[in-house]
Amino acid sequence: MKAVLTRLVYAAILSVSLLLGTHDAWAATVNLNTATAAELETLPGIGPSKSAAILAYRQANGSFKSVEELDAVDGIGPATMANLRALVTVGDGKATTGAAKSDTPPAGPAVTTSPSPAPAACAVNINSADAAGLKSLPGIGDTKADAIVQYRTDHGAFKSCQELDAVTGIGPATLAGLLDCCAVK
Repeated sequence: MKAVLTRLVYAAILSVSLLLGTHDAWAATVNLNTATAAELETLPGIGPSKSAAILAYRQANGSFKSVEELDAVDGIGPATMANLRALVTVGDGKATTGAAKSDTPPAGPAVTTSPSPAPAACAVNINSADAAGLKSLPGIGDTKADAIVQYRTDHGAFKSCQELDAVTGIGPATLAGLLDCCAVK
């Protein structure tokens, strides 16, 4: 739990530094087609399991053709994609996300200024929802939904949504993205 809290604090500090434009640590982008596991793990929300999944995907499917293809990697969901989009490249180092080339330096992770969804409007009880219901949570796809169900089967009901950090494949970015819609009853 201490490691998770440390990662959450680090992610919060990083988010603030990116918002303030002090993101020199990640000024250079990581090329998805040439990066080592260690290089991938310098990215926010990417630890050993996600870096291994990225490398396995690259090995099985060949070079990434676009940054958006990263979304097809097991364990990479919308929240992680939002954090990585401006920090990764493919091919010759130019991100090919369909956007026009710009002289403006890449922005940090996507920041939304709209209010968070009301918990009642999207509340998903992680103790009773099946895999299909869990997939309605932001950042949760087939693999993560199955992992939540398996964890719940093995360990019993969740006491809080924060406990999802113990589920394989759910990191700080995914957890932060789904907390507004998560419920335990």
